Amino acid sequence: MSALADRTIDLPLHDDLDAAVEGAVRTCGRDPRVAVRALILGQRPLLEQLAGAVSTGYVRGSIR
Repeated sequence: MSALADRTIDLPLHDDLDAAVEGAVRTCGRDPRVAVRALILGQRPLLEQLAGAVSTGYVRGSIR
């Protein structure tokens, strides 16, 4: 994970989504593309962890 993604993961959760978005963009030097990139990179470990927890048969759709 990038150092920038590490910084954005520690953003406080707000009830106000706009304030959370503004906080993420502010943390990334006010560049929304950098903020989106950091948030996507921050999700990768979560997706990998989830993929490891889901059975291969379920993912292929062969379990009904």
